[in-house]
Amino acid sequence: MPFSQSIFRANDIRGLLEEITPELARQAGKAVVVKTGGKNIVVGRDMRSTSLELQEAAIDGILSMGANVTSIGMCTTSMYNYAIAGRLDSGGGLMVTASHNPPEYNGIKMAKDNGYPLSGVEMKEPICDVTYEPAAERGARREIDILPSYLNTCMKGTEPGAFAGVKAVVDYGNGMGAISMRPLLERLGVTVVELYAEPDARFPNHEANPAKDETLADLKAAIWREGADVGIALDGDADRVAFVDNEGQTVRGDQTLALLAEEVLATRPGGKVIVAPNMSWATTDAVKAAGGECVVNPVGRTFVIKAMHAHKAALGGEVSSHFFFEETDYLESVDYAAVRVLALWKRTGGTFADFVRPLRRYANSGEVNLEVHDKAGMMARIEAHYAPLASEVNRLDGIRCEFGRDWWFIVRPSNNEPLLRLIVEATSEGLMKEKRDELVAFMTSV
Repeated sequence: MPFSQSIFRANDIRGLLEEITPELARQAGKAVVVKTGGKNIVVGRDMRSTSLELQEAAIDGILSMGANVTSIGMCTTSMYNYAIAGRLDSGGGLMVTASHNPPEYNGIKMAKDNGYPLSGVEMKEPICDVTYEPAAERGARREIDILPSYLNTCMKGTEPGAFAGVKAVVDYGNGMGAISMRPLLERLGVTVVELYAEPDARFPNHEANPAKDETLADLKAAIWREGADVGIALDGDADRVAFVDNEGQTVRGDQTLALLAEEVLATRPGGKVIVAPNMSWATTDAVKAAGGECVVNPVGRTFVIKAMHAHKAALGGEVSSHFFFEETDYLESVDYAAVRVLALWKRTGGTFADFVRPLRRYANSGEVNLEVHDKAGMMARIEAHYAPLASEVNRLDGIRCEFGRDWWFIVRPSNNEPLLRLIVEATSEGLMKEKRDELVAFMTSV
């Protein structure tokens, strides 16, 4: 079928509105039934302008194949994850969302009955190249509200009102997060100042991407203005959550993973934690100090989920602030992550900044994106120049070179853009800036 080939990506299907058509969604629904063999498919959607139309087309495709549909309606991806993983008699799932992408995008996530993702690349052939015959009898549709049971799961082991006295600013970025985070924090007793809570597919205030520090400016200003204890930011479909401390400093996703490792591994000595090559030494140090084992894995949620299943891991995460738990069926849950982080912080008795400060002992550049059109050629140049000088080289995802315990860098090529992504970390701010500038000059000199 004449669908754009660029929309079939490593984690999902994603493209411009004119590329993500009802016919594509209908075909994806049919393909999910055949690929999973599921007799009941869970379907959800975000608030984007075309999401309802795409959801209905996908449901029509599923029903035409004789499978039943459990529709959970407009929801977060974290809620969708909960619904498909061993609940609601699910045989697979389909979620219409483009996460944090701008308004002109939409997309489709698909999964097996245990939440194991079906990548866009994997689904390309059954969507594009297969003609499906309708079943003799169409399936049936039902509507389910999963929010009450989802919140009960996120609250498990935590008493209502446990965080009374905590004041938080929450920036929903006009995405889906208020659906679950608002009632969760209310039950926990948190006093909340909300920013951009109304779902709005135009994203009129800022990009709903907490991995970009510039999107947190309003949140940081509100923390200072309100005298809040902590800030929480969610992405568009609420499968990523980032924290900002009471001093207005961003907590990177790998730093949050380090905090979660202490909490999770306290009851799972020797547990495995899925980490990535672009993470700080502070993260791997924290996992080891908590008695865990680091399993290094390529960047990308699909890779993390597969590794969580393969290693029966206790925890996994990404710098982009996806967090995966054994308790949430190896999938993301922003709400469960928030409960765990707040619980660990409250036990320390100090401020959130004090809680995070030990993880800032290394100077980190954050991700620096450099436009490079000959990505392969530049990667080869970096390898030839730096690898012979390094004490350790990791080529699992791009190239990471470590130089004793003084500094390290990683360069990863973008999958879809003429960009190389650079991170530099060192034992001092001066050394980090020196090496960052050296690498930027090296990578832009040709």
